Amino acid sequence: MSFQKNRNLTWLVVLLLLAFVAWASAYSLITPAWEAPDELGHFNYVAHLLRTRTLPVQRLGAHDEAHQPPLYYVLAAVAAMPADLEDPTGALNPNSDFIWAGQGGNDVNIGFHTSAETFPFQGQALALHLARGVSVLMGMITVALTIAIGWEIFPDRRVIGLMGAAMVAFNPQFLFVSGVINNDNLLVTAATGAWWQLVRAIKRPEQSRQWVWVGLWIAVGALAKVSMFVVGLVAGLVLLACAVRRRSVQLFIRGTLAMTSVVALVAGWWFVRNQLLYGDPLGWSVFRINFKSVLRRGPLPWSKVQEFFSVQFRSFWGVFGWMNVNAPDWFYTAVQILLSLSLLGIVLWFMWRRYRTLTEFQKSALVLLGLAIAVQEGYMLWAVTRFNESWYQGRYIFPILGPLMILVSLGLTNWLPKRWSPVLATGLTLALASVAVLMQSQVIQPAYAIVPLPKWTLWLVPHKTDLAFGNTFRLMGYKLNTDRNGSQATLTLYWQAIQKPDFDYSVFVHLINGSDQLVAQNDHAPGAQQGYPPTAWWSGDIISDESRIELPAQLAAGPYRFRVGVYNWATGEQLSVVSGDQQVGHFVVLDQTLYRP
Repeated sequence: MSFQKNRNLTWLVVLLLLAFVAWASAYSLITPAWEAPDELGHFNYVAHLLRTRTLPVQRLGAHDEAHQPPLYYVLAAVAAMPADLEDPTGALNPNSDFIWAGQGGNDVNIGFHTSAETFPFQGQALALHLARGVSVLMGMITVALTIAIGWEIFPDRRVIGLMGAAMVAFNPQFLFVSGVINNDNLLVTAATGAWWQLVRAIKRPEQSRQWVWVGLWIAVGALAKVSMFVVGLVAGLVLLACAVRRRSVQLFIRGTLAMTSVVALVAGWWFVRNQLLYGDPLGWSVFRINFKSVLRRGPLPWSKVQEFFSVQFRSFWGVFGWMNVNAPDWFYTAVQILLSLSLLGIVLWFMWRRYRTLTEFQKSALVLLGLAIAVQEGYMLWAVTRFNESWYQGRYIFPILGPLMILVSLGLTNWLPKRWSPVLATGLTLALASVAVLMQSQVIQPAYAIVPLPKWTLWLVPHKTDLAFGNTFRLMGYKLNTDRNGSQATLTLYWQAIQKPDFDYSVFVHLINGSDQLVAQNDHAPGAQQGYPPTAWWSGDIISDESRIELPAQLAAGPYRFRVGVYNWATGEQLSVVSGDQQVGHFVVLDQTLYRP
């Protein structure tokens, strides 16, 4: 029976991890390139590693990510190696109307998005998505480590770890961040691993190897982001508490040496390098000059503290893009209700003294999780006294996402008898997963909707062609539909821009009879009906354009065909048509025939 139960739990874990990978990958594919905070800077770090095989150096006046430790970028660079970075396909096309561009615009898009950056990926777009895949895997490990924390503390109540991990896995903001290039992903994984190992260490604090493993997680996090020092601070406090409880100075000394020696051996070189390059171990002197715009000037007023908590809460759960795509208000309200129920559940847990059933280890482990949350939030409160609103983002407290969700899970389970906990966990997981899908399809995707089609849609075009019109347009295929009563024919043409058009050319679609006589026609600029005329196109853009032709009521029986051409409506000049290497004139007659009975 026990074996069967363990096997079922294993399958639940596998299912949850696979579901996370699927959801996070979907978020990654839906979110256009560069539409996440600082993703361009993070990508450039990866590209620098691939091109030069050296670490970037902070330069005065450069607003890049060169100050960041390298481990996340090294891993992302290894994943991106198959891509050709010299192929600019998918590179950023800056949007001057971007809301944070400082030119009065209010567009959520930092760049113009084109067909070129879509699947199947190539060039820089391929490198970006390969690197994003590393983030997805790191997110999966974070979910798994959250389960491990819960199971380590509550081995007889596995539902707490599973439900806590589900709240991590289907947090829309965590899914969003896990699907983009950002070194926070490795920081969060390392921090969650450190919390797990600290829980294990307080069970057997006299074993030095426990603190060696804690030190290793801290070292990995320190090579991802220097804010990992918060975890190191908590680890030191926990070690001190263990030594005091055991009344053993030797325990404190051994544990300290075990942790610090590993951190020094694994990550110390980075801080020595900074000292040699910049004169301080964090490279802070150059960072302050380059990013003085994000430094706070003057004291932090109470109104800003209130704003900090509000923005942090909302962006912890779901503010996408460059902090400019909000979830619906009902979502934040629902989360507030969920967290309130959990908090009340913990209060009742204390009031009813259920905590007395816990072992000393479990009590210590829960104190550890609470301490981690308190110190991390304390660090953020200190940070916003030094930095401006850019530091209000909820992702900066993702290092305590796992511990926080374990405590939330504990609070929620206190409302029901233990036998009902699996039902609660299942229902909540399904609800969270559904909300995560909703955020992807109803919030993120519409925010970045574009007219150009992804490249893979050409695979579905029923009639494929390869005809160049001048050096500007290529007809990739077409589709013909007629209505039921035979009064209208709709010809959908699939155009691709060979280069960015310099004029809003028009396309003529002629319906001709067997004698090549014109029967009906439709002329317009392709894409204009969708608000995307040719001069808005970018090189590689794929546009589907419909030409609706009303068929004359007295149209004689017989086969009819379509004649297509492109012309400059201002001069009447038609673009020449080239099929392969052969010029075929100034128009083309499509193969498919329309039959009129």
